[in-house]
Amino acid sequence: MLFLRVALLGALVCCVVAKSSPLTLLISFDGFRWNYIGDRTNTPNFDKLINTGVKAKWIRDVFVSKTFPNHYTLATGLYEESHGIVGNEFYDPRMNKTFSLANANSWNDTAFWGGEPIWITAEKQGIKTGTYFWVGSETVIDGMLPSAYRRYATADHIYPGLQHRVDTVVNWLANKPTDQEKAMGIRLALLYFYQPDHDGHTFGPESDEVTKQIEQCDKIIGYLIQKLIKNNLYDKVNIIITSDHGMAELNQPATIPLLSYVNDTVADHIINYGTGAAIWPKPGYLDTVYKSLMKMDSKQVFVWKKDEIPDSYHYKHNIRIAPILIDVRDGWTLANYPNDPLPMKGTHGYNNSLQDMHPFFIAHGPAFRQNYVSEPFDSVDVYGLICHILGITPAPNNGSFTAAVRHLLRVESKAVIDPFLICVIAGIFLVPGSLV
Repeated sequence: MLFLRVALLGALVCCVVAKSSPLTLLISFDGFRWNYIGDRTNTPNFDKLINTGVKAKWIRDVFVSKTFPNHYTLATGLYEESHGIVGNEFYDPRMNKTFSLANANSWNDTAFWGGEPIWITAEKQGIKTGTYFWVGSETVIDGMLPSAYRRYATADHIYPGLQHRVDTVVNWLANKPTDQEKAMGIRLALLYFYQPDHDGHTFGPESDEVTKQIEQCDKIIGYLIQKLIKNNLYDKVNIIITSDHGMAELNQPATIPLLSYVNDTVADHIINYGTGAAIWPKPGYLDTVYKSLMKMDSKQVFVWKKDEIPDSYHYKHNIRIAPILIDVRDGWTLANYPNDPLPMKGTHGYNNSLQDMHPFFIAHGPAFRQNYVSEPFDSVDVYGLICHILGITPAPNNGSFTAAVRHLLRVESKAVIDPFLICVIAGIFLVPGSLV
């Protein structure tokens, strides 16, 4: 009898959490720098959310400030050295495999993904989730996937095609069918947009083209607000809008020719990502390669052996971090050969302490304070914030909910359990013979 009562209690607790967890939506606009909202252009829809919600001055992304690792940090609350996605491209010596943003097959290799992302944490505790183009969410992790998800595709990255993305997510949260699923009772959704990152790279972060993309992002938020209002959800959904990183201008007259200092005669793997590089010397060549790289101009780059990488980087305690790290200074970029042209006008991946690398953060909904501007906090804190709002227990992470982000919330901000269900649970234990 006791066993049956405990088993039923566990099932009911999951039902209670699922029924009572607030609706929550996490949105990322890739490469949206902290100061893109302000005096630069009109953003009435972002402003509407800020004036009745929360804005952080900025948040600190994690090193390296690239797309895949930082989106996975938002989802797990872990530094890159902890979750293992240590770049958009990296080599794993134990697996003898290379992960690459450009290779979708590597995304789907479960062995690359460490930690527990928020959609898995929620699903384990009875909360259904949906993800639309979020990094890592189309990969089986810990034997699980979100209840609903969309595989990343390059189509429909411009307005009005983006409306379909919003329609799908709102239908999930409204418990309505979509073009691919029946109504599922999804309580947590994650949504990704790849602008203004694309135009920030192509035209530079100070360009008119990026300004237009900021306006387009605001237009998307306006459409989201309209859809939420139409579905009677605007005051019921906790919306968090942020980004993976910022964007910096490439403002130096030349590139740095990496292969003039190291090549494949002395290194097995050379992963050049522009704002840095991961070097895997051949056995016995570590010091030779290091001495050669130290000939590079110290005004342009830092060169670190793995065990010398500063602790503030949170970037050395993982087998996937190379024996030598090159960290390029702001405004410069690595190329392969002398006289290679600048590959783009804007970029990211620099040290995450630099102001231009910092993303924005806006939150609105019943859990959040109103018209409140927060001091900066870390992107590793977002995972714990969402867990608290949903009323679920977080997996181990590097964030600090109490010290970092509790102040963003109203006093009563956790999931509230239905009193009727509390009575049902209590009755299981208190009513004699209730399970006989």
